[in-house]
Amino acid sequence: MKITSILSVSSILLFAPATSAFHTVTHRQSLATKPTRSAKLFYNSRHRRHSEPPDLEQQGYYLNPDNSNLPSRDAFVGKESRLRRVTYAPFSLENGRVGSLGAVGSNVDRRATATQTSPLSTTAAKASPSTSASMTAASRSYGIGAWNKSTVPAATSTALEQSYTPSTLRRPIVAGNWKLNPSTKSEARTLLKLLASNFLNHRDKLSSPSSPEVVIFPPLPYMSDAVQILEGTGIMIGAQNSGSQEKGAYTGEVAPSMLASAGCSHVLLGHSERRTIYGETDSDINARLHKCLEQPSLKVILCIGETLQEYESGMLAQVVDAQLRGGLEGVSPHALLQDRVIIAYEPVWAIGTGLVATPEQAQAAHLAIRDTMKAMYGEYSGVAETVRIQYGGSVTPDSIAELMGEADVDGALVGGASLNADSFTRIFDGATSADATKKMGMISYLPRELVAMEVLATKNALGESPVWSKKNRSLYWVSATEGEVWTWDLQNAPYRRLMNTAVGCIGLLRSNAPGSIIIAGESAMMTTSMVSTGGNPNNPIADFESGPSFLCHRPDHMTTTRPNDGRVDRFGNFVVGMYNQYHRSGASEGENNAGLYRLNSQTLEWQEILDYKFRVSNCICFSGDGKTMYFGDTPTRCVYAFDYSPDGPLTNRRLVWTMPSEMPGGPDGAQVDSTGKLWIAVTGAGRIVQINPETGVVEMVVYVDANPTSLTFGGDNLDEMFITTRAPNGGGLHRLKMPHGVRGLPEPEFGVGSSSNTSSSGFRGYLSTL
Repeated sequence: MKITSILSVSSILLFAPATSAFHTVTHRQSLATKPTRSAKLFYNSRHRRHSEPPDLEQQGYYLNPDNSNLPSRDAFVGKESRLRRVTYAPFSLENGRVGSLGAVGSNVDRRATATQTSPLSTTAAKASPSTSASMTAASRSYGIGAWNKSTVPAATSTALEQSYTPSTLRRPIVAGNWKLNPSTKSEARTLLKLLASNFLNHRDKLSSPSSPEVVIFPPLPYMSDAVQILEGTGIMIGAQNSGSQEKGAYTGEVAPSMLASAGCSHVLLGHSERRTIYGETDSDINARLHKCLEQPSLKVILCIGETLQEYESGMLAQVVDAQLRGGLEGVSPHALLQDRVIIAYEPVWAIGTGLVATPEQAQAAHLAIRDTMKAMYGEYSGVAETVRIQYGGSVTPDSIAELMGEADVDGALVGGASLNADSFTRIFDGATSADATKKMGMISYLPRELVAMEVLATKNALGESPVWSKKNRSLYWVSATEGEVWTWDLQNAPYRRLMNTAVGCIGLLRSNAPGSIIIAGESAMMTTSMVSTGGNPNNPIADFESGPSFLCHRPDHMTTTRPNDGRVDRFGNFVVGMYNQYHRSGASEGENNAGLYRLNSQTLEWQEILDYKFRVSNCICFSGDGKTMYFGDTPTRCVYAFDYSPDGPLTNRRLVWTMPSEMPGGPDGAQVDSTGKLWIAVTGAGRIVQINPETGVVEMVVYVDANPTSLTFGGDNLDEMFITTRAPNGGGLHRLKMPHGVRGLPEPEFGVGSSSNTSSSGFRGYLSTL
């Protein structure tokens, strides 16, 4: 058996009567008429309930005051309008979309929406030669070190003043401060690998001004590992502190030049823990800041913030004013206009306490900071509006979107949550989607809601891969880790067979024998027939003595991977994605070592069809015409669409959906309905979501009182949804009658060619040869 690469360069069951075992609850749906501070695409208890959906004409999610459809996106981008335009094209890192957004609009705040250039250099390009020369001189003479307004040449002062307009836009920045964590280098490397896997191939286009900048601040002993492991991810590396001397007899100090030469791009100064524990003063911080600015490649994040007592005494404005004036003394407006200094507002009472300032409190504090900046640099127009201000203090995936919804919150400085790769990634996604909402404006759309009911208490450890055979009128699924394959005809009791190996996924097999399926096992590909040949009628789920037949080898033989998700494509081939069994800890922790393969039904040869590796394959399913395939790597929380050909690699990847930061879990199994909508099981969140692949909008939600793992459509009219779940709080089979007009597509069959043979000796014989 050979693998051809065609990549381009680069138990007791509970039963219920089939007629009454499921139902649809009254749905709730509404169209918001005003944009919200933080768009929520998932219904929660704070929203009003509505018994009827909006008019079909309103399904476009936008109307202008005349109730006529608004012009196209191009008619609004970059133009002034009092209308809040919403389109079908959410914003993102790739092709301007983020799946967790419902829509985007034309109302723009001061953030970057196009290639961001320095306001000073932009003006210089348009200025006269003499003005440009003066500005160049200012860049050399006044960009660092002490600054005195009276010593700046008049021409340069004018150029600096004219270099900024209020329309200059600020790019968000998300930073993770690891502090004195983790305890060992091994733990740090694991965290870095997980973080790299979440960003590489998924969030690595961070040079685009349409996405936030990302910086992490590990302890110094881990810095070289961070630089090495995060290479290519777009994540920048910073230092948690720096000395005020360049070199000499200063034991224990680290010079900014050393940090820059080691790969640092940012330095954190003035953190409250440095101020309170180590007694660093504004004067100390200011000296270090100036020394950092002498390194052209370094930026400084200057931390300021008040204590709880100061806040309750109404001293917030006075405290941040004093800290800003002390920390920025002698810093030129040019350095600020060039984005060399970023402000991080961290209320001391919120750091590590679990307390978080409300969005309104954060916005008020950030406005107070800008007021001080105006007072300090008033005659140099735009300094106060240019400086980016982060919020810090117990930032979590649940709080980031609302915080970022405020106009003057330009990012987050994250503490404890940055020590978990998935939490930090979710915060980044929340900042991305919230920033797109602020920039473009949007209306939140409340999806229709349904509830699925458990109909079989099968207690599967990991139910997966449900497929419906219209020909046999039966459902098949697996309990992956237990090596079980189950079937149910909706009338009689279900039964199972043991495969003597872990099972990743199954597909229907074209055969004259009823109940024939193909099985992707941990050790090999197999076939079997899931039809009872008898047995004790009082034991309807008896294990059968006859085992499966060996079909062919699995696509790779690494002990760290096994088949996971898969489906038969519309052309009769079997597409199988692998799974890194130790992706969180163990032999291959954090590694992208799993591949995506297609088994040709005629030759039984494997072809690798994706040009990058991943950790956990899921969401494999196909459009009705078979020309689009969906796929996701679960830990990344992103789902993509690809152009699909039965004899070529996947091409033209585009982002369909990124899970909202406040939603736990990850995307698991998926299926496409007859209208082309994508249904995704979100394991860990207790729901199935219906996504419009063209917009990324969540249009329906099916709630499941368990951890859903996958789904398919079945029943005589393919208008029922069957959902598998997993332990510990699930494992049963759930069922739902779909609303009118929603139905699935017939599941294709894997057609084994006449030249191939299935071994009659059985799979047990094959196992004995391994």
